[in-house]
Amino acid sequence: MGHELTIEPLGQVITVENGQTILDACLRAGIWLPHACGHGLCGTCKVDVVDGEVDHAEASPFALMDFERANGKTLACTARLMVDVVIEAEIDEDPDQRRTPVADHCATVARIEDLTHEVKGVRLALDGAIAFQAGQYINLQIPAVAGTRAFSIANPPHEGTYVDLQIRRVPGG
Repeated sequence: MGHELTIEPLGQVITVENGQTILDACLRAGIWLPHACGHGLCGTCKVDVVDGEVDHAEASPFALMDFERANGKTLACTARLMVDVVIEAEIDEDPDQRRTPVADHCATVARIEDLTHEVKGVRLALDGAIAFQAGQYINLQIPAVAGTRAFSIANPPHEGTYVDLQIRRVPGG
């Protein structure tokens, strides 16, 4: 089933599925929370738990110190709801901002071309159109590769049936 999460100062209420992190639920609802590493190591996604209880999961003790936990802080990227929760986050509302919920898509490599001796242009054909704004990125999950990698989208937003990436070859990367 899941629990309800109220995000202040927006006053918006979303459902967080069992096992889902606060950050993932917010991003999939089109609510952008500050974040960086996504793994509980940096502390960028720190929020105040105003009401309710969360499981801090694998939050680093350096990113979320014991006294911060005791004062109601948590990391949105690792925290999972135990009950209905109210959080307060530093959210900048930009009147020109479009809210684009995070969504999962499957893609097929449609083209690979040499852009330089160490940079490849990769075109991914998507299973459906995506909406994005210039400057956004994707987290790419590749079968048989652990984790995800972030890549900036290199094509214009009006061409949303594919994604162009510029990928630099990095030894060991």
